[in-house]
Amino acid sequence: MSFDSLPSVFAIIPSFNRKEKTVRFLERFTQQTYENLHIVIVDADSMDGTKDEISSNYPNVILINVDNECYWTASTNCGVSFALDNEADFILTINDDSFVAKNYVEDLVDLAIKYEINILGSRIDYMDKPGCIWSLGAYCDWEKGNILQLSHNQVWFDDLPDSVRDKDLIPADALAGNGVLIRRNVFEKIGLYNEKYLPHYHSDSEFILRAVKNDIFPSVATEVVVYNDCVDSFEEPQYTLKEAIAYPFRFSKNFVDKRTHVYYLPVFYVISKYCPLRYQVLTLLSFFVAPAIIPLKKAIQIRSRTKRFVEKLLRKVSS
Repeated sequence: MSFDSLPSVFAIIPSFNRKEKTVRFLERFTQQTYENLHIVIVDADSMDGTKDEISSNYPNVILINVDNECYWTASTNCGVSFALDNEADFILTINDDSFVAKNYVEDLVDLAIKYEINILGSRIDYMDKPGCIWSLGAYCDWEKGNILQLSHNQVWFDDLPDSVRDKDLIPADALAGNGVLIRRNVFEKIGLYNEKYLPHYHSDSEFILRAVKNDIFPSVATEVVVYNDCVDSFEEPQYTLKEAIAYPFRFSKNFVDKRTHVYYLPVFYVISKYCPLRYQVLTLLSFFVAPAIIPLKKAIQIRSRTKRFVEKLLRKVSS
């Protein structure tokens, strides 16, 4: 296939004050085998020399500057708008704290074309444990009050059931925005990411939930991998109920920080928009109250088990 007949792919990569990771990403990503690839870094006014490094050493990378109030959503929207204005066929959202194989984009595009997929996510593995999955998409279990749970988190690929491992693609309810290939017609139909209510976290997942509502169904490629330099940032903050009552500001401050995954506005928005009405109260309580209750319950369970063990041991000794 000639260059002119290849669909154009614009990779959109937000960056902010982590030059070493951004450069590490570009060192690998600029070696992609896919020829009709345009790399767009959207930098939110980094002060650590990121922009100078890119301008000096990666002249073929498109650098867009935005202000530092542009979190993931606004920065990504800026890059997506640029791509759409420049006749992109596909848009790839990917993060700069990851790396991929040289044929990554080529494999992703081939699968999207072969299976006529409009939204195709990547398998995301832990960078320090290749083969150990961070996510194969995400799901919502509204009946149990679970919102946007990572699918197959911390499961080794070889331990996946055959029904998953042997398929090129599997369906997903939602996707993290790291390594998602999206046809331009999706944006033309449902719009960009929601900056107003989801400035940083969860706008990627909300975009997919919105697509599903519009009968555009995402898939995940089981063997096209993004290796992510990540920690389990979706673990809920752990406090005892006593601490939550004694220090309400400390307990609640994450809920008002736009850069945290528990920022209240996106969570309320997603639940009110996509959670069935009969499960909304349960889901809200599970998300905002459970972090204080769960540690207390665990402590009670541990004390109870210890007490039973000691009583059992004393009975044996006395007998």
